[in-house]
Amino acid sequence: MRSALLFLACGFWLAACGTKPGVNDPQANSANTVRPANQSPTPVASNGMVQNPPPDNTPAVPQREADYISFEGGLKVYPRAGRVELQVILLGSQTRPLEFLVVAPGGATHEALFATGARGEHLKRGLEMIQLREAEIKRSGRGYADVPLGDKVDIRVRFAHATTGKETIVPVEDWLWDIVRNGPPEAGGWVFTGSFEQYNPELNRSLIESDMKGNLVALWRDSSCVIDNARPNGAVPDVYSPNPRADGIPAPQSEVTLIFEARKP
Repeated sequence: MRSALLFLACGFWLAACGTKPGVNDPQANSANTVRPANQSPTPVASNGMVQNPPPDNTPAVPQREADYISFEGGLKVYPRAGRVELQVILLGSQTRPLEFLVVAPGGATHEALFATGARGEHLKRGLEMIQLREAEIKRSGRGYADVPLGDKVDIRVRFAHATTGKETIVPVEDWLWDIVRNGPPEAGGWVFTGSFEQYNPELNRSLIESDMKGNLVALWRDSSCVIDNARPNGAVPDVYSPNPRADGIPAPQSEVTLIFEARKP
């Protein structure tokens, strides 16, 4: 009798458990398990066996070529790669001679080939980050006869070719015309002079003349610029103009990238 009662009690207990979803109920667990929105339920074969999900063969995102330091105005510095990149607008519609290669807000845009929103101070810091040294001996004024000093810089321009549409990189000299040479300027004439820098105690920061005047890279020598022109014709005004025959040069107001690197010997 006692065994029969025990058997009946167990049967009632099992029936009661079967009416409520529990941890031992696979169907209940499947219904109440929270999954990410992009994850599908575990696949089940027709025989009821759980199938293993397919392996994730998504390739890993490759690491960047080099980490960069970003400044305002579209200036990026790649210290390990040894280059500075600057987003600029090609002004390019001038037909008169140029006095500057690159100007910032407040600079002489009517006498420049490129305009940028970056500051001269940040360009200077970027060149220092890629181990370039500015001139220890400074020149002064505009059109000075003494050759400017400082580490030599190569400047190239990266752009979408106007005819092919392909990304193209050329020396920036290809986009200039030297009326004395009757051709593009010779390579190797850019130097990191560094402008003039002075600490202002009221602002608790240094100010450089390049930012006060808004001119960053000179064609007709200008000691206030961060980069100056060391070519013999750099001391003479009205020598350089846009090159009308530059291959694939984009339309005026196009955005292009200037690349600054230490000049290789």
